[in-house]
Amino acid sequence: MNIINITCKKATYLITKKEHKAIGIWEGIKLKAHLAICSACKLFEKQTGFIIANAKHAHSNIELDKNVKAKIVEKMEKS
Repeated sequence: MNIINITCKKATYLITKKEHKAIGIWEGIKLKAHLAICSACKLFEKQTGFIIANAKHAHSNIELDKNVKAKIVEKMEKS
C-alpha cells in the first residue's frame, strides 16, 4: 500500500482545510501527489479557490458576531 495515496474524499477535505488554515507538511505532500494524478480534485481546488476569493470580495464589509464565528470554527475543527 502506498502511504502517499489518499482518497478523493480526503483530498477535498485537505483542499478545504488549506483554504481556511495552513495544512501540515505531510498533508501537503499527500495532497500534491493526489492532485498530480486526479483531474477532478484539481478542478475542485480551482473552483473552491474561485468561490472563496469572490465571496471574500463580495462580502468584505460583513462581519460575523464573535459567538457565531466561534461556534462555526468549533464545528469545523470537530469534523
